[in-house]
Amino acid sequence: MTEIRLKREFPAVKGDGKLYFGGAQAWSTHKYVRGYGCGVIACANVLLHTVDRMGSELDKEDYIKYARKLRRMFLPVIPKFGMNGLFMTLGVDLFFLFHRLPFMAYWGCLPCNIFKNIEKMLKDDIPVVLSAGPNWPNLFGKNVLDMYEKNENGYVKTDAMRAHYVTVTAMDDTYLTVSSWGKKYYVKRAEFIEYAKKHSNFIFSSIMVVRPLKKKYKG
Repeated sequence: MTEIRLKREFPAVKGDGKLYFGGAQAWSTHKYVRGYGCGVIACANVLLHTVDRMGSELDKEDYIKYARKLRRMFLPVIPKFGMNGLFMTLGVDLFFLFHRLPFMAYWGCLPCNIFKNIEKMLKDDIPVVLSAGPNWPNLFGKNVLDMYEKNENGYVKTDAMRAHYVTVTAMDDTYLTVSSWGKKYYVKRAEFIEYAKKHSNFIFSSIMVVRPLKKKYKG
């Protein structure tokens, strides 16, 4: 598979003399959002790219205001718990309804259809919210999904996640390209499936499907 990516450039956020790849929950002034607001940021990335495009580069302060408004109106963050996928998609659907936009969202699909739906969304120029859910049934488990960065030597493991939402912007046969904490990372497709099977489950570790109302996706 050649790389499949969004048709337009994914929103870059400009601030602090840097150019970020999407947003970051660390920018919030609220401690509980900095700790548990990754779902709001992942959704803000999707909505900014798909329906509220503000140009190829956004000012950091404008991004912060947008994410804050989204959280207050549609995507409340519960301290110490964050937001589950069902409440996330409900909030995004309310956003679409409120703004009379021809999209719908739902959480999850069959494991065999996760990458098929990611591919279809990217071809429709819609970024994808992906979750590496908490460990299950041991919610206090420490197993993580590795994240990689790319340099002249190839892909290098530099971070990891669990109970965390990221935004998928491209994919190939091996890797998903994702935005997390304002940076570009890569997640191995096979390692995501292994993490979901062994350490989490496919209810928590899945995707939010967003589709135009006239198109169907696989369940």
